[in-house]
Amino acid sequence: MMFQPEKITNILAKKNFTISVEVFPPRNGKSPEIILKKIEELSKLDLDFISITKGAMGSMRGGTIPIGYMISERYGMNSLVHFRCRDMNKRDVENMLVDHTYFGIRNILAVLGDPIKGEPECPLDPEQHNQYASELVGQVDDMNKGRYIHLKDTSQPRNGMETDFCIGIAAYPEADDMDKELMVMEQKVKKGADFAITQMIFDADAYSDYVKKLKERGIDIPVIPGIRPVTKAEHVKVAEEVFKANVPNSLKESLKGLGPEEARKVCIDFSVELCQKLKEMGAPGVHLFTLNDISVVVDIVSRI
Repeated sequence: MMFQPEKITNILAKKNFTISVEVFPPRNGKSPEIILKKIEELSKLDLDFISITKGAMGSMRGGTIPIGYMISERYGMNSLVHFRCRDMNKRDVENMLVDHTYFGIRNILAVLGDPIKGEPECPLDPEQHNQYASELVGQVDDMNKGRYIHLKDTSQPRNGMETDFCIGIAAYPEADDMDKELMVMEQKVKKGADFAITQMIFDADAYSDYVKKLKERGIDIPVIPGIRPVTKAEHVKVAEEVFKANVPNSLKESLKGLGPEEARKVCIDFSVELCQKLKEMGAPGVHLFTLNDISVVVDIVSRI
């Protein structure tokens, strides 16, 4: 029997706690088998979905759509396909979303995408481009309601087939400007977002406080915490300097002077404990940012 992909909201409604993993495509010019072999390994685990990223900050990594398709078609798993719109005008976005529909992709993570160094923070032409992720969410939701871009009069929609995308968004529990973050989340939800996945966090209380603030604003979509299972001190440094994550001093101190195997064990224990705390707090699941290190996924999933 052919596998039928599910919406992530349906999965969350049926399960008390989901486990999912993010992977990314190989750099252009590398063999697709690199990622397909990793997905095959992941298919042996009891995962609820796999997300596949779009090349970030100008990195040349094609293949997001076909990999999302193959996660379901070849390996019988639910996929979440990252959709970055910074490089596309609204017509390109619509065409690309239609491609997703043809490939049977049900779940979209709608993001504006980080600018390449030297680019402006927002696309230049507000008439032709989505300026914010909330506007992309609105465009996807319009297609779910059968509203497409009119060929001549862009001020009026053209009626068409209703798509059936489940729309995910990014969330930032440790945003520098929390008032702005809450306002942005409110706009995304008003535009049609169905669920969220957070930026990597290392503190369960930071997640809990963030969800509480969302609910106080009337934002009650499922928010899945994103976890980066580090395995050595260098990973901690990258998490702090590149991704601006707040890593507890307790973890950093415990890694001092340890060899590779000892450091890995300490880090895995920390990640497992964090996942368990989040589960006890009522988080709907965890999403593991493993940078394609499948052995880490195996170690963590076997314990949670």
